[in-house]
Amino acid sequence: MWPLHRWRFPDHPTPFAADLQTQGRRVTWEWQSDSAEATPEISRRLRVPLSAKLTRTRYLYRGDGRPLQLATSYESVEFAAHLDEERRSVVARMYAHGVKITEIRETVHTRVPRPGEADALQLAAGTHVLHVERTHWAGERPVETSDIVLPGDRFRVMYSMPV
Repeated sequence: MWPLHRWRFPDHPTPFAADLQTQGRRVTWEWQSDSAEATPEISRRLRVPLSAKLTRTRYLYRGDGRPLQLATSYESVEFAAHLDEERRSVVARMYAHGVKITEIRETVHTRVPRPGEADALQLAAGTHVLHVERTHWAGERPVETSDIVLPGDRFRVMYSMPV
């Protein structure tokens, strides 16, 4: 199992990749943004009306060529980046819009993978996934939310909290 440090590199465009690169892994990723309407769950998490227009970005990360993480993020179209040169961390992108991220909240649970996730992550039968629901907050306003899916047999999630 690989250690996966949560929030060691919050200002890196891809904290996940930065963490694995420090462990000597060659990390690549693909992403695609499109427009989407808020589902009931995403509407609740972003505190926007049901069917609000959002930008959805889907990511697939690989380590040494092996699929390691799926992530889907949602944010208001006013904040979303669509070009390679605009791809920056959520914190940096929001700051460019005059929005200061004050908190990042995550909840983590395990679950059975959906068929598309099992295929994309090349999971063996019976392997569960770690599902991280992450939301970036600017004061009392949630400005971005993501669903991150990791193979449960490949990672040990580690958190460090300053005291």
